[in-house]
Amino acid sequence: MKVKEKNIFIGLLLLSFLLEGLDAFAILTIPLSWIGITLLLIAIPLSYLKGLNVMSSNFSSIKYWIFYIFLVTILRSLAFNLDIPQYATTNYYQYVSLRLLKIVSFFIAIWLVHVISIYLTKRKIIEYVAYIGILISILSLYSYFSYFLNFPDFIRTRPGSGGWTQPIERACSILRNYGTFREPSFLAVWTVPFIPLTFYLARKSYKWYFLSIFPILSLVLTRSLTGVVSILLAFAIVSFISLIRAKKVDYLLLIPILAILLTSLLSNNISYTFPALDPSMCPPNSADKCDCSIYDDELDEAKNTQNIAESIFSRASLLLRGGIDGFGNFPYLIEHLTSQGVKFFGDGLGSANIIYSYEFEEFSSQIISNEKVFRNPGQIVSFNNLYAYVYFSGGLVALVWFLYVVLSALLKVVLSREIVDTYLAILLLSILLMFFFQAEEPSIALGFAIGLIGLNRK
Repeated sequence: MKVKEKNIFIGLLLLSFLLEGLDAFAILTIPLSWIGITLLLIAIPLSYLKGLNVMSSNFSSIKYWIFYIFLVTILRSLAFNLDIPQYATTNYYQYVSLRLLKIVSFFIAIWLVHVISIYLTKRKIIEYVAYIGILISILSLYSYFSYFLNFPDFIRTRPGSGGWTQPIERACSILRNYGTFREPSFLAVWTVPFIPLTFYLARKSYKWYFLSIFPILSLVLTRSLTGVVSILLAFAIVSFISLIRAKKVDYLLLIPILAILLTSLLSNNISYTFPALDPSMCPPNSADKCDCSIYDDELDEAKNTQNIAESIFSRASLLLRGGIDGFGNFPYLIEHLTSQGVKFFGDGLGSANIIYSYEFEEFSSQIISNEKVFRNPGQIVSFNNLYAYVYFSGGLVALVWFLYVVLSALLKVVLSREIVDTYLAILLLSILLMFFFQAEEPSIALGFAIGLIGLNRK
């Protein structure tokens, strides 16, 4: 019986990771990623039926935080009086429910890791999950190289938040690795956590050094500044802490840094530029007059250079020169904070996004040819920042509470001398760094990391 139970719980975790990695696909308009996180709901009642109440009191802060977010969201939804933006693909209550589901899945991922630890060692859990990362990375590389080899790419069936799919083929633009996702940066954020996992496994089995090639190459080909810089910083910071504590260099921690940098330098030969074949892709000129050397600005030019390393790291220079204004929605977030003051309790999950969408339209509007032009009219705007999302949804109370949870977990592994905890520190730190600039909801990977960190040592 125990074997059957083990397989069910492991299968739920692996399937949720796999379906979340198939972000660009849907069945009957239902995204596979949402099916994946919904399946996680099975874990808690099933574990209780089996008498597996594994969550220790150490995680009561997470449970109460989830309860608080739920309470604020439900109370706010009862009095919500704004229309949902025009191009939203769901109605208001569906949108809010999906936000609640996502944050619950984060908690269940923590729970599920604890359940699985009854049957498997920490290393074995990591190994199973790492194989899912390898699989999605291989699929993403097939998608990328299909344009070189004239193979059919995947048909992405899931629309974006604006109701349409994001085009991969753009005249004169450099191909970026979308893989099984709707946007390259989404793939990068999903892929990064698997890199420290593979290198932890490689300390005992050299085959993982070979397997690590797949997520690293997949990441680099996304040309994602957020993903590449976050994982490099995480390895560098933890390596430095390890040096200070042990008084010697752990060279194995430097291998991933060198591998990512070397891959970035060597990948220039596998860059691909889309031709100007469709007149509609080259406005205002016809296809035969499309000038591929002209870009809107320095940032656009950096993104479209053949040199992958330059494409990634020159943007870092541009952003640093531009200060905080260089990071997407940051200037508008700052303007909101300065004009509206501190929110202690927030507007609730989903509701916060909708409210801010209308404010964002006004913040980002420009006068062009005597006409007011909006940046994202009719769309629900993402904060592109987990911490902003938590703050606007649950207020200062929720943000401080959340930071206490994740930073306590990070401190625990940073202070540990176990090798596995060193890599878990890198895993958690890379996720927390990425959440400053991309994605906004606590992910299954974040729950997985906190769950592993919270396991009692055996």
